[in-house]
Amino acid sequence: MVEIETFDSREAAYDAAAEAMAEALRAGLRAKGYASLAGAGGTTPAPVYERLSDVDLAWGQVTAALVDERFVPNNAPDSNEKLMREHLLKGRAAAAKFLPMYSDGSPSEAASVASKSHAKILPLDAVLLGMGEDGHFASLFPGNPALDEGLDLSSRKVVLAAPAGEPAPPQTRLTFTLAALAQSRALILLVTGPAKKAVVEAALADPARYPIGAVLAQTKAPVRVLWAA
Repeated sequence: MVEIETFDSREAAYDAAAEAMAEALRAGLRAKGYASLAGAGGTTPAPVYERLSDVDLAWGQVTAALVDERFVPNNAPDSNEKLMREHLLKGRAAAAKFLPMYSDGSPSEAASVASKSHAKILPLDAVLLGMGEDGHFASLFPGNPALDEGLDLSSRKVVLAAPAGEPAPPQTRLTFTLAALAQSRALILLVTGPAKKAVVEAALADPARYPIGAVLAQTKAPVRVLWAA
């Protein structure tokens, strides 16, 4: 049963998320000699990446990737790759390898390329997820044509293209599937604010109500939910 871990401050939640990510990476390094992580974009994960970048571990044996990416070049202002490079891949973590999700071509071609490259780093050791107030995670949005395939735990797809449209997203994106993420050693969902807590509580009560409910209901990978107001 997944429980919401409550912290007195966002800073404490960021500390806990970074510690959980580091612990999972160290476990992977001990077991295999190498490790991999995937992280969300947006403003919430940035403080976690800042903390993680200074953690003392064998970063040269770690590959970092994104949970999802906007279909924009990596130097675009809203690129998740840009955010990860600025906040994680520096200091000690500068020694890590980075695996981009975006590539030239059509979205479907980029998803195919990313599926092949990202399959090589599965199972992931540490995954940091965020969540929108609509209950989406990665780029698996309510009402999107890619949602059903993205949530299908029996799917063999690793990365999908999520087309722009109503209700979301406003831009075409590339996203890990839940089937790929559910192979992970640790899934860490970091949420802040009362509105998002209410969404998680509703998803725990009725997993079919929101996409994030599929993460909380699956039993293949352990999930921690970290929340602060």
